[in-house]
Amino acid sequence: MSATPRPGAPVSSTSSVRVANERVIFEVLALGGHRSATELAGVTGLSKPTVGIALAELEELGLVEQVGRRTGSTGRAPRLFRVRAQAGGALAVDVGRQWVRAARVDLTGQVGAACALEADGRSAEAIVEQVLRLAAELAGGPASDASVPSHTVLGSPGVYDAAADVIRLAPNLPGWEEPAVLARLREGLPGALVVENDINLAALAELERLRESGSDAPTFVFVSVGTGLGMGVVDQGRLLRGARGAAGEISYLPAEAAPGSSPTRLEELTGSASVVSAARDAGLAATSAVDVFDAARQGSGAALAVVAREAERVALALTAVVAVLDPPLIILGGGVGRNGDLLLDPIRAVLTARLPLPPPEIRVSRLDVDAPLQGALADGLVRARHHAFEVATAGA
Repeated sequence: MSATPRPGAPVSSTSSVRVANERVIFEVLALGGHRSATELAGVTGLSKPTVGIALAELEELGLVEQVGRRTGSTGRAPRLFRVRAQAGGALAVDVGRQWVRAARVDLTGQVGAACALEADGRSAEAIVEQVLRLAAELAGGPASDASVPSHTVLGSPGVYDAAADVIRLAPNLPGWEEPAVLARLREGLPGALVVENDINLAALAELERLRESGSDAPTFVFVSVGTGLGMGVVDQGRLLRGARGAAGEISYLPAEAAPGSSPTRLEELTGSASVVSAARDAGLAATSAVDVFDAARQGSGAALAVVAREAERVALALTAVVAVLDPPLIILGGGVGRNGDLLLDPIRAVLTARLPLPPPEIRVSRLDVDAPLQGALADGLVRARHHAFEVATAGA
């Protein structure tokens, strides 16, 4: 039995069918682990001779390799195959207001090295130099025996304007919207540069976790409440970016302003800075949102009042999200949003009171501050595998 050829490929073309079979085998092996020809035949529905031919060709192309034999079975021990790590890879970078993080992944999905620097917020040029320094450090690390990464996935606050090749709406990173930023990064980083919003990447990391738990095509929104307010939208397993890449920019939702004041963005009323400001107004000696939430857990009435106010304002954002998108699941993340023990119940209460239908499931992200980096690694790995296969089989 042979796999169905790729869309657009001539059905009568033997080479096209062969490449399609090889793609099926490669994609199964890319899921991880070691598999024999018999196991691959069972998973793919291809005949064992077809699998054998495909494996031989993939091995010759340098995309897969043998890793010994299966032990503990009767008869001749079957050979085991896996994706060859050195066949490709990707670099992931996450740029934030506080930290610049980077990591490298090989074609098996193994993260060979990771590193981070406290962000030098003096200028965009300083942060660009930090990104390039981390990339150079990873190039000489444990993954240095792998091939040059085919892609670098850059996570950043703001919206990527592909037509102008600039990042927009990133006011927390002065100078980051200048054209020279991406021009310099394209020049200095390995492979093709892919620019993505950091919250979108965090949503991709959440998508990977859901798939690992058995959800084939999950639909959800990931809302990050931290130094800023942002959202990633995933529909049937696909990230929705919008016509100009600005889908999920809920920080710009209007909020009720004080009498006589100018209109207020919702982001100005939520997040860590707002929590700290409200706490100080209430007489608390808080230097961070962590201090406020810790004080609330210890029973401070003033801190509990600040947390209740934050929950109501986050619920205001979620009310708009639910009214427009009606998602089955909301995942809260970010330094503030992950305080689910204090936020979830009041948020649910507000949503129940404001919405005409019961609110969707709301849960707290289990990912940490490096969620955008994990999403960038996942995205880069998909791109690197596709690139490696297409390059290797280009002459077929």
